[in-house]
Amino acid sequence: MQTQHAPYRAPAPLDTSSRERAKAPVRFLPKDAISACPSFRDAVRLAWENRVQRGMTQSMLAAELRIPNSHMSGILSRTPVDRHGKARRDLPARSIAEFERLVGNHAVTQYLMRMGMLTLMEEVLSRENL
Repeated sequence: MQTQHAPYRAPAPLDTSSRERAKAPVRFLPKDAISACPSFRDAVRLAWENRVQRGMTQSMLAAELRIPNSHMSGILSRTPVDRHGKARRDLPARSIAEFERLVGNHAVTQYLMRMGMLTLMEEVLSRENL
């Protein structure tokens, strides 16, 4: 006997009014909030927690970014490893710009720029000490 399975349905994409809100200027978060992020994962989490559209769910975000829901859940998880000790996924670099547009802030880019400048400063200081 053959059973029928309901086809998988991805979450509905954001409605047009949400898309219009997502086109609003992307804002910067305070420097102290970015400085408090010890890792890339924390910066992604900070961006998500400060999203402009409070009604956006992880499923909606995953659908817009074309990322499976389970991956998005892992990406936004507070812990870097799952209960089995396996490392969770990070937000792919190719998705950063779209992620920031959807959440309405530049927390991830701010974090990356801060880390890049620190690395650059470390290099400059090490050259001066030669």
